[in-house]
Amino acid sequence: MKKVSIVKGYERRENIRKSLELISDEIRRGIGNRRVIIKPNLVSTTVALAATHVDQIRGILDFLSGFYKERVIIAEAAAGDTLEGYRNFGFFELTEEYDVELIDLNRGDFEYKTIGDKNNRPIPVRVSSLLLDRKNYLISAAKLKTHDTVVVTLSVKNMAMGAIHVRDKIKVHQGIKEINVNIAEIAELVWPDLAVIDGFEGMEGDGPVFGSPVFVGVAISSTDPLAADRVGCEIMGIDFQKVGYLYYCARKGLGEADLDKIMVTGNNLKGCIKAFRLHSTVEQQYRWR
Repeated sequence: MKKVSIVKGYERRENIRKSLELISDEIRRGIGNRRVIIKPNLVSTTVALAATHVDQIRGILDFLSGFYKERVIIAEAAAGDTLEGYRNFGFFELTEEYDVELIDLNRGDFEYKTIGDKNNRPIPVRVSSLLLDRKNYLISAAKLKTHDTVVVTLSVKNMAMGAIHVRDKIKVHQGIKEINVNIAEIAELVWPDLAVIDGFEGMEGDGPVFGSPVFVGVAISSTDPLAADRVGCEIMGIDFQKVGYLYYCARKGLGEADLDKIMVTGNNLKGCIKAFRLHSTVEQQYRWR
C-alpha cells in the first residue's frame, strides 16, 4: 500500500517537518545521491495566500538537514517575476539560514515538449530542463487550493504547470478537457518524487489567487504524489473523480488513486476533513469528460 502521512497541529513549520519524519525511510532511499530540488508554488508573486509559505520550505529544509548535506535548489517559473516573488514572500532569507540556492526557471534551459490544442493538433511548449532531469529529486511544495479551471491545485499540478516557461503556460489552456489532458501529459514528464502539501491555511472559493483563507491546520506528505493529492481532495471534500487531470494521471498508472489502497499514517483522515467552498464556476469545470 502507498503511504501518505497527515499531521495536524497549530504550527505550520512543525507540521511539515513531522509529516516528513513519518515517511523518512522512503524519502532517504529515494534521494540517495541525487540533487534535491524544491518546487514552490508562486502562481502569484504578490498575493501571499496564493503562494507557498516560506515556513513550509523551512519545514522541508529542517527535515532534510538531518541527513542531506548538499546544497538544496529552490526553483520556480512563476507566472510573474519569480525573483520578485522570492523577495516578497521572504525566500531570500532562506539563503542566510540554510545552504540553498534560489533559481528562476524562466531564465534557465528548456526543452520543447508537445501538448494538444482543441483539435488535437500538436503545440510546442518549453519545459524546464532542470525538472526534466531524472537525476534530480523533485519535491513539490504545494498547498490546498481551489482552482478556476481544474477544480483543485495540489502537488501534481504545481510541478506540471511550474515546469512550463511563463510565456507558454497560456498554451495549456485550450479548453476544459484539453487543459486537463495537457496537465497530465506534462505531469508525467516532471513527476515529483515527493509531495509536500501545506494545508495549514488553504484557499477556498475563487482560487488559485483570489480565494478566501480557510484554516485546516494539516500537512500532507507522500512519495506518491497522486496518493497525496487523492488524500488532499478527501480533506477538502472534493470528489476526486471529478478532477480531470488527476483522473488522467491515475489512468496512466502514475500513482495510487484508490483510497482503500492508501495507508494514512499520523492523524486520522476523517478527523481532518474540512469541506472547502469551491470556485463559482466549478460546474463548468466538471465538463471535461
